[in-house]
Amino acid sequence: MTRQEFIEEIMRLSVAERIALLEAISRSLREEFEADSGASHVPAPDAADERERRLGAVRRLRGALKFDGPAPTDEEVREIITDYLIEKYS
Repeated sequence: MTRQEFIEEIMRLSVAERIALLEAISRSLREEFEADSGASHVPAPDAADERERRLGAVRRLRGALKFDGPAPTDEEVREIITDYLIEKYS
């Protein structure tokens, strides 16, 4: 089976099956890492750690999409997209 066929087969799985596959791969990698490094246990992050990590990412990204002036209205966004598409396909 080629890599592309393998990926296509994975994409045919349900979301629940893909999550289970992802967890199995993660578990096997963790076990292999522990065996290679001699570590007895790599603790999984708890909910509070995960929340803090995500909040940190939000803080770092804050301002990344800051506009020079007020944010464009929905109508202005539609016009920008329309102009872009007209230019692209002209």
